[in-house]
Amino acid sequence: MMSTTPATANEWYLAGLIFGWEAPQCTAQAPAPLNDESLQAYFQGVQDGGVARLDFEDQKAAETDNPQPADYPTIGPVPGGGVPLDDYLKDQREILEGLFHQHMPHIELPEYEPWYPPFESMPNEPVP
Repeated sequence: MMSTTPATANEWYLAGLIFGWEAPQCTAQAPAPLNDESLQAYFQGVQDGGVARLDFEDQKAAETDNPQPADYPTIGPVPGGGVPLDDYLKDQREILEGLFHQHMPHIELPEYEPWYPPFESMPNEPVP
């Protein structure tokens, strides 16, 4: 990651290369008002970085012959022993339920307790 704003066309190319690597299939927009040379260098860097990332991922997938890790959720049939998406989401919900499930605290407020008159003021005689 660059700590300063790029100043030269080469630095803008490098910034574009980094952006293209991190987001290979996105549409790039100018990050700042640039002159034509710097803007063209940035867009070329984005394109080159995206192509390099996609090539890297293709090579990695070809080497392992399994593009998705075994615990990566998939939609539909589960080739290669992956986890079905529904099972994966169910497991994630169970994990999060343990973190976020809470009951409301039980607090007894005196103004909501029923009031009964004191026994001393009640008559001792039975009511007919």
